[in-house]
Amino acid sequence: MNGSIVCGIDGSEESRSALRLAGALAERLGLRLVMAHVSAEAVFAGGSEPQEPVAMLTPELSRVGEQLLERVAEAEQVPFAERRVLHGLPAERLADLADEEAAYLIVVGSRGRGAFRRAFLGSVSSDVIGLARRPVLVVPPGAGGDGAGSAEV
Repeated sequence: MNGSIVCGIDGSEESRSALRLAGALAERLGLRLVMAHVSAEAVFAGGSEPQEPVAMLTPELSRVGEQLLERVAEAEQVPFAERRVLHGLPAERLADLADEEAAYLIVVGSRGRGAFRRAFLGSVSSDVIGLARRPVLVVPPGAGGDGAGSAEV
């Protein structure tokens, strides 16, 4: 089967749980697993004119992202996963990558924040649901297996 599962990785335990589940699904369905880390874009507010973010994906940010993905892939026993380091707004870039990859599914972790904290702080998982043109699986805290790569599917 040609296709992929895109999994957003930020290094948190929640994203690692999502990766365990995404890896198990990819193996079971015969799909490629694509791990993606998005280096967040600086956001400027205020003023009457919109301002362009100054931050870019520098070689240093790219290297840090690649090292993060390498460490997480090794720790979660998914050495077969393809890795992408992107720059921008995380939800937008994950949705775009899923389109580029013709992904069957986007998998992201959730920190399990309540509605008030999510509204105040924002939520990548909620934003991905609103932006994605592909199905999205949000993995709640504690649902991604035992940390040994043995997520049940």
